[in-house]
Amino acid sequence: MKKSFFIGIMLVFASSFSAIAQEVTIDMRYNLLRPEPAMNYLDWSIGSQNIKDSLDATTGASRARSTRELDALQYDSSAARRYTIPVGLRQLLLFPICPERYTNLFHLTVLEEGQRLVIRFILDGTVYQVRTNDRKEIDLKDSFSKAPEIAVDNSLSPAVLRPQYILPGGRAADWDSLDWSKVQWRPDNADVSASRKYGGILNAGYADGVLTVKGRLTLE
Repeated sequence: MKKSFFIGIMLVFASSFSAIAQEVTIDMRYNLLRPEPAMNYLDWSIGSQNIKDSLDATTGASRARSTRELDALQYDSSAARRYTIPVGLRQLLLFPICPERYTNLFHLTVLEEGQRLVIRFILDGTVYQVRTNDRKEIDLKDSFSKAPEIAVDNSLSPAVLRPQYILPGGRAADWDSLDWSKVQWRPDNADVSASRKYGGILNAGYADGVLTVKGRLTLE
């Protein structure tokens, strides 16, 4: 009887872990043009865990601690910490729950190229880019790219562009002085050695300065 009981418990744990690992939902909203901490949000789920998060304007922290809880999505394990999703996706999801004094340092922009959106920002000296297709879909397979070491680490201070990326007559501290023709993009994907990886399509929207990203990811 005891043996059967413990086997049953182990099967429950195994099925719960499988459910957690299999499916992720994402729903975020962020206003690029003006502070809206009461309206910006990050709602997401992983398996049976559902998190509704936003910025606590008083404390400057995320109400549901997604900055920490997202580790369950972005890493394959707490020990190995290999990315299961593009790094840029994880960073993008933090904007709605990050204080303006930090988000202003990251120069988040959304460009409209016909029906497509191009989302860019800079963090820790790396420029991240997300390009949608004409249906404004973000595919985890090929929509994300990054360009490391474009600027000095700007996690806690304004980005300072490295000299080789500054337009003639430009200033190192001016984001508009970045010479995009010199940026060498590389794919931003999950770690090839990660024990699990997520794939799927997210739907982006942009209107009146408000960026939305919503969709479902599944384990590949």
